[in-house]
Amino acid sequence: MKIQIILLAFILNIVTGFGQKSKLKEASPFTAVKWINDSPVVKFENQWYDFEKIDTLNKSEILNFCKSRFGYKWKKRFSEDLIEVLKLLNHIPNKEVKLVLKKDGISKEFMGRLTLENRERCAAYNDQIKKLDKKRKPILKIKKTHLLEDLKEFKYILDTKSSYAQLTTFDYSKATHELANTVRQSPQVMNIDAFTNKLSKIMSEIGDRHSSIKNENIKQQDYIGYDLKLPFGVTVFNNKLIAVKAKVINNSFYLKDYPYIKSIHQIPIQDLINVYAYKSKKAPQEAKLSRAAESIQNFGKLLFKNNKTIPNKILVTLTNGLKDKTLTLNLTPNKKGFVSKLRRDNYKSQVEVMTNKNFKDLIKRIDDICYFNIPAMFDLDEENDIADFFKSAIENHLDTKAMIIDIRNNPGGVRDILKLFSSYIVQPENSPWIANVAYLRSDKKLSINDRSMNSRFLYNYKSSQFSTVDRNAIDIFNQDFQLKHEFDNSKFSDPYYMILRSGKTLYKKPVYILVNEKSFSAATVFTTAFKGLPNVKIVGITTDGSSGNSKKKYLKHTQIRVKVSTMLSFQRNGKILDGNGTQPDIYIPITLEQIFTDKDLQLKKLITIINSKS
Repeated sequence: MKIQIILLAFILNIVTGFGQKSKLKEASPFTAVKWINDSPVVKFENQWYDFEKIDTLNKSEILNFCKSRFGYKWKKRFSEDLIEVLKLLNHIPNKEVKLVLKKDGISKEFMGRLTLENRERCAAYNDQIKKLDKKRKPILKIKKTHLLEDLKEFKYILDTKSSYAQLTTFDYSKATHELANTVRQSPQVMNIDAFTNKLSKIMSEIGDRHSSIKNENIKQQDYIGYDLKLPFGVTVFNNKLIAVKAKVINNSFYLKDYPYIKSIHQIPIQDLINVYAYKSKKAPQEAKLSRAAESIQNFGKLLFKNNKTIPNKILVTLTNGLKDKTLTLNLTPNKKGFVSKLRRDNYKSQVEVMTNKNFKDLIKRIDDICYFNIPAMFDLDEENDIADFFKSAIENHLDTKAMIIDIRNNPGGVRDILKLFSSYIVQPENSPWIANVAYLRSDKKLSINDRSMNSRFLYNYKSSQFSTVDRNAIDIFNQDFQLKHEFDNSKFSDPYYMILRSGKTLYKKPVYILVNEKSFSAATVFTTAFKGLPNVKIVGITTDGSSGNSKKKYLKHTQIRVKVSTMLSFQRNGKILDGNGTQPDIYIPITLEQIFTDKDLQLKKLITIINSKS
């Protein structure tokens, strides 16, 4: 799974040597790409050539794929994200690639080198052209005949690609039919953003937390009030949304005697949570409230996504449960939102790790307890030094009385760190350990080596990755394993299993995994993978569970990006991760003191619990 905020920060190392597979995510053999009649003309060794072929892939194969996969950004993807394109076409390039280029009607073969520097020069060239080209305008309105065709395509994607569309009880067929009637009754043209928002509402009802509907061509500045925000912070306490002062060292209620939000803009707070902040309506309760608080804070954007007019002034009603206080307030373009110290520190840790290779804040020794802070689920194939650091740190702290793995506010990523820690945590008597079961959406027989699943360490029962011992463990596991959700098996693959095994070096003391409602995607997979092991306890708040193996498609006319999950991911208890998350064994909620003082009282309480047991 990808973390957009992390991808932007990764500094990739260029490794020399012909014949080795490239591990770079961003690289190119060209220094610039321009377009003539939608055909790429590439700059190579300071000369311009018509592009024809790279390795075994010809121009038409690559361009047709880019057009279907990336919508109006297909040219940018070809020029700036060539490695990603090639990998999606099941071609992993060497660091040197064979190019067929044409000049003056004559084709010639070259050997090109994939480098990050070349890719950055391509991006710089694109930026320069973009500044010069001010003629292209975003599509704001579109004919309703085209909208109806795109709506039909949207439903087809749900029918054939979406895993959660097969699981949901929501009648999305009826919803798309009703939207089609609305389009037919509208004028000849319709605002594309309004249409995008209506599709988003349909998708939110399906319960796929990795899904998204996005008009990437939107220009926010075209919408008055889009960037306006509430003049106070919004966060969660006691399962209610509270209004707090923003950006002060010692935070406090916006109005001391009226802490809770009752309504905004005459919209009851429960409607704002359940109806307006629809993107998170199927999240576990704690995550739902937390995500709703962030959405409500960005009030202009929230109204826009609900196709509502955005005012400059609003009425806000605060309450203490007995009495109310109504205020008339101005929305503001300034950032006033509440961000906890934990989240700020988490972001700083990501930056320190990825840009400065500074790992010192990832581990501490507290009261003879080994404490790990993992701010994101890093790709260890690209960040080998992080893997070496974690291995060394674990092995240097085998003598501690307990281990804490803190993945609060971890947005996810890939499962490499899960596999690394599992060899130390899973004990021989519990190995092999069935950690995760998943099904891939498919109407046809699948190869047992599906790459998208294998990259998540998920393999079919018959896979060569499994030994006889592994299969025996699966057989025993399946005797008691029961799915808590029904779906049509004919529309999915056979089950895929993630198996964890003990390693040569073991951590034999208790392990505590500290989580919260912002532990998402691969972070929640990390949590559920270890839950149930005798030596492991999950501590904190129910995670924001989700694991979907998402794929993207652009609708033909509107170029709206539709992203859907293609996988159902199950925990050992038979529940899907989406909408349920993983519940803690030891519940430690956030306190008002932690919100207002930035003291990490959850961690402090866990340490007290560990010391009392010791």
